[in-house]
Amino acid sequence: MRTTSLKTVYLTEQELKEAIVEYLVNVDEQELAEHLEKYATEMAWAQDGEEFIISMDGEVEDKKVDS
Repeated sequence: MRTTSLKTVYLTEQELKEAIVEYLVNVDEQELAEHLEKYATEMAWAQDGEEFIISMDGEVEDKKVDS
């Protein structure tokens, strides 16, 4: 990470990935965090610019919710 005099923060893809993994661990999404660490990713803004998309290789089984 680096900053400029305008206080712009520049993150590499790896630094951003590590920050997201840490966030996932903090919100009790350990399995998803481990998957993100393990597999390759592609990151981009959605076309409308409202959401940031992280596409991960591999498969994760969704949590089952009892009704």
